[in-house]
Amino acid sequence: MKRFFIKGILFWFVLLILAILNAVVREATYKPILEPLIGNWAHQISSVIGILIFFIAILIFIKSVKKDYSKKDLIIIGIIWIVMTIIFEVFMNVYIRNLSLIEVVETYYFWRGELWIFVLLSLVISPLVADRWIRK
Repeated sequence: MKRFFIKGILFWFVLLILAILNAVVREATYKPILEPLIGNWAHQISSVIGILIFFIAILIFIKSVKKDYSKKDLIIIGIIWIVMTIIFEVFMNVYIRNLSLIEVVETYYFWRGELWIFVLLSLVISPLVADRWIRK
């Protein structure tokens, strides 16, 4: 296995820590204030913040691997990150939070205002954008 993929898989744990910190900040600060006033917007704001935080972290990661990758590798690592994230989310939501699989799937319903699917898509798009940004 290429070193890039090993580094990328290990880097996913950094993304996991950032996601948990983002959720803790949301739950402890602005969600209690916003939820009674504007409903689910705290999760939407948190999703946008998560995308931005992930992009910055991914940019730093891509800079640190020093072109030890191809564009195909960037897409593959993004897909690996999505798969790892979905596995973690399903495990956490079903076995720790005791949600049903249907409730977990509903977090992907963007037409109901859920932005989680865009967070996942950003995991594939961000490495490509970061690479392009670095090459400029």
